[in-house]
Amino acid sequence: MTESTFRYENVEITWLKHAGFRIKNSVVIYIDPYEVTELEKADLILITHDHFDHLDMRSIRILAKSDTIVVHPKGCVVEGYKTYEISIGETTNVKGVEIKAVPAYNIDKPYHKKGCCVGYVVKVDNVRIYHAGDTDRIPEMKEIEVDIALFPIGGTYTMDVDEAIEATKDIKAKFFIPMHYGEIGLKADPGKFKASVENAVILKPSL
Repeated sequence: MTESTFRYENVEITWLKHAGFRIKNSVVIYIDPYEVTELEKADLILITHDHFDHLDMRSIRILAKSDTIVVHPKGCVVEGYKTYEISIGETTNVKGVEIKAVPAYNIDKPYHKKGCCVGYVVKVDNVRIYHAGDTDRIPEMKEIEVDIALFPIGGTYTMDVDEAIEATKDIKAKFFIPMHYGEIGLKADPGKFKASVENAVILKPSL
C-alpha cells in the first residue's frame, strides 16, 4: 500500500500534497506547505516562489512558532516572521541545516521566469534532498547530485510526466519522488513515472 512518508537513513520525508513536504529528523523542515491543517510546528519553512500555492501565508501561520525561520527568494513578502532571503547559487546554514538555492524556471512557458524562483538542495544529517520547485527540465539539473529528488510531473506550469522522466536522466539521485499533481486541476499518472524510472518512489498525499 502506498504511504505518505519515505524514510531514508534517519530522515523522514512526508508528502503533504501538491509541492508541500515535511522533512524531519532532529529538526522539522517544511517546503512549500499548502493548505495545511494543524501539524507539527516547524523549525524551518522553505518557500520556492511567491505563487499562492507555494507561498501560503495561512499555512505558515499554522506551522510557525516563535523561533521558526522562513527561507525564501527575493520577491516573496513574508511579514511578521523571522526570515532569510536567499539568492540563487547561494549556500547557507540555518539551524544546522545546509541549504542551497538552485535555479528553477520555465523554458517554453510564461509562468516562472528565470531568476524569480528557486529549487532547494537541503542537507540534513548528510542526507541530501533536492526539491526542484516549479520548473521545466533545465540544463542546471545536470549539476545536481543528491540522495532524493522531489520532482514536479503535473504539466501546465511545470514538467509533465514525459519531461520529468527525461529530466531524471540528468540528475544523479538514488530516489525520485514525483509531486505537483493532484491539486489546482493538475492531473498526472504517477504510475507511468514509476514504470519508466527504476528508482521512483510514489507517495500518497497526507492531507
